[in-house]
Amino acid sequence: MFQIGTIVTRHMLTLVLVLASVDVLHAQDAIMRQKLEFDGTGLFPVSGYKADEYSVGPGFRVGYELRLHKHVAADAGWTAAWLDGTSCSRYGCDYPRYQNRLLDFGLRGVLPLQGGRVELSLGIGGGYIWFDPASGDSYFSNTTLLQYSGKMAVAIDRNRHVRLDFSLRMWRDVGRPTQQWLATSAGISYGFGRVQ
Repeated sequence: MFQIGTIVTRHMLTLVLVLASVDVLHAQDAIMRQKLEFDGTGLFPVSGYKADEYSVGPGFRVGYELRLHKHVAADAGWTAAWLDGTSCSRYGCDYPRYQNRLLDFGLRGVLPLQGGRVELSLGIGGGYIWFDPASGDSYFSNTTLLQYSGKMAVAIDRNRHVRLDFSLRMWRDVGRPTQQWLATSAGISYGFGRVQ
């Protein structure tokens, strides 16, 4: 009986110490209220007759994230990519380079790990695509899209202001798929402000 009482007392004392330190550990989570991102991007046309006219191309993305809660963020971004197109006639084919631009906006569910040093997130929202006017697609194909994404951000400084970001983002039209795009991105972000 004495042994069981000692074990119970030891576990209760451990539980009280852990619960008392939770508030201190929460205060050590450096979750930034706002974040600015700059990423290098590869844009891939995945499917649909509009996307099939293009080849893979490089680009960049600038983005902004506003942390609404520890586990919820609103984000928006703009991606520009230079893609080789296909223009064929009876005289042969040309492969001109076009700049297509994509807008993304939505909400992200965020899972902070390792005291906020690593963040995993999934997002969903809307988007818009602007085709290069030189492609001839812009007059009838600029349209709204659905976008969803997954991202991992790893802090590289002690205060967790600077992070390396890695993300996959998919844009597609709703209904009959006429275009679907995949962007793979890697870059850096800077966070400021604190979530209370």
